[in-house]
Amino acid sequence: MSELLHDLSWVLPLRSDLLTPLMYGFTLLGYEKFILLFLPLGYWAWNKPVFLRLFVLVAFTALLNAYLKDLWQNPRPDLALRLDGEVGDSFGAPSGHSQVAVVLWLWLAYEMRRGWLWLLCGLIAVGVMFSRMYLGVHDLEDVLAGAALGGATLLVFALVRDWQFWSRDNAPWHLALIVAVTLLAQLAWPGTAPTYVPLLAGLLLGVVAGYWQEERWLGFRTPAVLWRRALVALIGCVAFLLFQALLKRIDLALGLEPVVWQGLRGLLMGLFVAALMPWGLLRARLLPAAQA
Repeated sequence: MSELLHDLSWVLPLRSDLLTPLMYGFTLLGYEKFILLFLPLGYWAWNKPVFLRLFVLVAFTALLNAYLKDLWQNPRPDLALRLDGEVGDSFGAPSGHSQVAVVLWLWLAYEMRRGWLWLLCGLIAVGVMFSRMYLGVHDLEDVLAGAALGGATLLVFALVRDWQFWSRDNAPWHLALIVAVTLLAQLAWPGTAPTYVPLLAGLLLGVVAGYWQEERWLGFRTPAVLWRRALVALIGCVAFLLFQALLKRIDLALGLEPVVWQGLRGLLMGLFVAALMPWGLLRARLLPAAQA
């Protein structure tokens, strides 16, 4: 049983010039760059409430994954097997790609309740998990641990999502909870907490605060017409990438400590996603307001 969980020799014969680019594509769906672009686009152009919940879910499960990696310090497969050089010297179990894939894609399917989306999201989640073994950066144990934790995250969130505590009227409590969890994570972290802990905290603070204010003063809704959704997504994509370039310039100009900057960066990104960009799209009449 131990050999099955840790041996990747079965992967090597499966590698081919045709399959390897596909696996790189699947694994890209689990990296920060894709997720931080996909969630805002879904928020603006697809379904605001669903993607707001996804922001919370993904941030929480990513924090849990990072903590457990540093706590367990489980080594990755042998360096000679790896085709993905992005993992650096991080630990193996639980697989972050697997955990986030289960949370992101299966919750999306659960919220939308469409048969074709269950199939598509299930295939994407399985593809992401398999790609991590194919590329030699995780073994089966890592992937199963990540998938199990992702499933547990979904189960807990499904049970508490309808509690009054989670309503937007309780946004100050949400903000206080985010701060409290971040401080607890910083204090209880096994070793030095990575800089994306304040990044995730800042992002959630910005998104929740921005959503709270935007609902009170603007109240945008995603477009009903498909071509408008596509246009909003296209404009949003360009704007988001330009905003990332602006943040890099601000970072160079301010020269803050990495921990401080990552928290500020996350906060600015969250406010951009939940308040500034919706305001601009409403002014351009690309998004309908609640009263429209």
